[in-house]
Amino acid sequence: MLNSADTIQANDSNTLTLRPMGFGEILDTIFSLYRKHFRLFMGIAALDIFGNLVMYLLARFLPHFPLKGLVTDLVGMPFRLVSMGGIIIATAAIYLGKHLRSLDALKQALYQFRQMLACYLPWSLVFRTPRIGIVYLVFFGLGMELWDIESISILFTVALLVSVPFSIHLPIDLWDSIHSLLTSVIINQMWVRFIPLVLTPFAIYFTVRWLFAAVVVLLERPLIRHTFARSHELIRGRWWQTWKMLVAFSVLSFAIQRIAMITIGFILMLTKVMGETTSMDILKWMVRYSFESSNPLFYEIMGWINLIVSTLIFPIWVIGITLLYFDLRIRKEGFDLEIQINNTAAMHT
Repeated sequence: MLNSADTIQANDSNTLTLRPMGFGEILDTIFSLYRKHFRLFMGIAALDIFGNLVMYLLARFLPHFPLKGLVTDLVGMPFRLVSMGGIIIATAAIYLGKHLRSLDALKQALYQFRQMLACYLPWSLVFRTPRIGIVYLVFFGLGMELWDIESISILFTVALLVSVPFSIHLPIDLWDSIHSLLTSVIINQMWVRFIPLVLTPFAIYFTVRWLFAAVVVLLERPLIRHTFARSHELIRGRWWQTWKMLVAFSVLSFAIQRIAMITIGFILMLTKVMGETTSMDILKWMVRYSFESSNPLFYEIMGWINLIVSTLIFPIWVIGITLLYFDLRIRKEGFDLEIQINNTAAMHT
């Protein structure tokens, strides 16, 4: 685990003492690590911003075709997934009292890219499934007869709020591309739209069960076929507690992102930097992410600001999941884990 002598050196501090943490302690540790090592995490997250830039250029300049969204996501995915892996590796190094540079964390993640991809894609698909199912439930279950503009806006807001636990910024969101492809190929088949809703309970179960797959493959380096079983082993007996923590990380990230975007939007409105905008323009964008012709520059700038803000917040939930992984290991394997960590530290002194 994190045993590269060329990139990690033992800290000069005393021998580590690891213990289980409560919810409040994990939150405090997340923000403490992020604040103290902000430059390290931003150096890693910069790759995510670059991936967003690549995807934006492809979306803007490639001609339209049915698989355009999927192609764009696949091209940008390596940048963003390696960034996520780098944050996991950096969090583990810091938590265990070691030093690591941004470039070294990215190199380690890139070295294990294929393994991480094989573990991340199934998890990302099950994680996004409930969000799509909730949207369909709201629109087709509650709003079949409400298709005026005001009602649609209300439905968008309801769907957004209900799906908050599944709305965090992911390195790749294949569900959007798959959904676009399905609806363009089988547009008249209404039953296709209810598949995510039917799968939602199973998706939530496996979202938690496979939560640590990417962390395990990076930090423990088992065979891929053992990674999901290892994640389930850590979760066993603590499914509900882990689910609550995941929801808390998601809601926290969502709230910070929305507060930041509303604040920036009102600053742009008051300073009139982007021309005449109203509070309604900001609220429409926050709910619908729409780019309206009334002020296209405002919506374009808000879109880019949203990508930057999302990238700044991105490390929060990744750090949280990594710390939760260590917390569960300490609870289940505490003494053995501490011996392993102290022995690893001794090897590099």
